[in-house]
Amino acid sequence: MEFLPLKFSEEELTAIEDLAANNYSPEKIAVYLDIDKKAFMQLWYDKESQVRYHYERGQLVSEFEINKKQLDLAKSGNITAAQIFLKIAEETKINNIRNQILFGHDDAD
Repeated sequence: MEFLPLKFSEEELTAIEDLAANNYSPEKIAVYLDIDKKAFMQLWYDKESQVRYHYERGQLVSEFEINKKQLDLAKSGNITAAQIFLKIAEETKINNIRNQILFGHDDAD
């Protein structure tokens, strides 16, 4: 089934980012924006679409803000924050190594 192309205003794209940053699913975002859920999901599944870009950007910005606050707390001496920050750093390092092994190679050659 083909859907008419959806056009989004800057306010709607910002809303997609804000809602994604607050862990709303794409389906709930479509309901919030009062647009056809199937048409929205079709755009969300397209990794090159504006919808997907703004959804992922919203999640990334939110993750950054949380991690930055965690780092600030860790630097101020909060032991729990330091432990959480180091755990996240280790998980990221492991994921990067795994992705390098599975999908990439070292360009230093």
